[in-house]
Amino acid sequence: MMLKYEQDADAAYVSVSGPITEGAVRRSEGVSRGGQYERGIDYDAEGRILGYEFLNVSRGVDLSSLPHRDELATLFEDVRGIRVLEAT
Repeated sequence: MMLKYEQDADAAYVSVSGPITEGAVRRSEGVSRGGQYERGIDYDAEGRILGYEFLNVSRGVDLSSLPHRDELATLFEDVRGIRVLEAT
């Protein structure tokens, strides 16, 4: 997994298997738990997860109910020191 954080946008993108080639994303799904978009998943044509998008990262990231939750938590905590929010 590879994490890219954009401080100006307060957004992060996690590529599951390295860089994503142009046109590889066939479907994006918003999977926020509240009424506001804060996280999404990108899929390829076969339905495999290519990456995860997170907004408002400085507040912490909600990883509840996401595939790869443990790997994502380790990546955010160890690599960037970003707080992982507990499920409510």
